[in-house]
Amino acid sequence: MYPSESVDETEFDTPTSEPEADNLTLDDETEDVSTTEPEAIGSFKIIHCKRYEHGADCMMKCADAGISCQAGRKHPYKSNVKTGLLMQCRGLGVVTSCWYYYENGDICRFVLGVPILCRYEGGTPD
Repeated sequence: MYPSESVDETEFDTPTSEPEADNLTLDDETEDVSTTEPEAIGSFKIIHCKRYEHGADCMMKCADAGISCQAGRKHPYKSNVKTGLLMQCRGLGVVTSCWYYYENGDICRFVLGVPILCRYEGGTPD
């Protein structure tokens, strides 16, 4: 502070006595803080869709569980196969995997949008 400046002591609020217990009560406008614990980080979720749910319905079931997958995906290695339909999704925290069934019997898994594994399962899934 410079010598030419002056401080008005009336700006400061200094308590003259100890606070009373009655003054410490909370009023009705206080936020209600929930004491419930949030869902555990890293909880593992699996959504397995029935055959008639493959595609858009399965995508919606996954979205309801907080897992983001496309309804259909092109086969990552075989261009002559029709688009596969979403049949299953899994989530572990922020990591998700989406499983697609293709008409030739292949099932391909995508983790975070990257194809990880494709294998021939044959037959038709549930």
